[in-house]
Amino acid sequence: MFLASSLSPLLSPKLIFFRFENYWLQRDDFFNQVTLGWTMESHHLDAAKLLTSKFKNLRKVLKIWKLSLSNLKQNISHVKLVLDFLNLIEDFRDLSLVEWNFRSILEDKLISLLQQQKAYRKQRGTVKWVTLRDANTRFFHANATVKHRRSLITRLVNDQGQSLFNHEDKANLIWNSFKERLGTSNFSRVHLDLPNLLQNTVDLSSLIQPFSHEEIDAIVKHLPCDKSPGPDGFNTDFLKK
Repeated sequence: MFLASSLSPLLSPKLIFFRFENYWLQRDDFFNQVTLGWTMESHHLDAAKLLTSKFKNLRKVLKIWKLSLSNLKQNISHVKLVLDFLNLIEDFRDLSLVEWNFRSILEDKLISLLQQQKAYRKQRGTVKWVTLRDANTRFFHANATVKHRRSLITRLVNDQGQSLFNHEDKANLIWNSFKERLGTSNFSRVHLDLPNLLQNTVDLSSLIQPFSHEEIDAIVKHLPCDKSPGPDGFNTDFLKK
């Protein structure tokens, strides 16, 4: 019995959850993988089952594709090393046309890699913040410092156009501003036209009309960015892109 209990963690399969990475959207070969996974053959006739099957196939393709991606940090380090080498050569002689074009390509590549790294670290920072939260760690204090700097009001301008930087002056200006507004009202009357507000609606056919492509596009367009993924592992950034 002891042997079975000790081997049970080893025998139980480990679930590998799919997590969409936002920096994939900035890669040139990403949409080819999306097309490959989305156009895989599916035998479902029901629209909901067909959509679920397409996302399932897409997850399989992206999981395999993810294994072939090189490390972002190493790529950035290698590109910077080659750029430093070319700059060192330029200190002793003029670069040839091929070398100059090659350096220009590397600079564009470095910018692309840094943008991917920024998206990667931003997503990882959000995940780390959810898991660690308000634990008394170095990560929490760093985030608290950043948020404090963002919410700090450095200066306020009064009615005379003077900029106030002192804390007491800013506090007095805010207090006087709210004090002047409190008790002041321009309210007159509210005219309710009840016959126009309470009209009987006869035609309710619009409630059962199918969704149009324009409505779906408008909803997807106004989805908030960089939110938690759904049960299928894809977030709103993927849907909007």
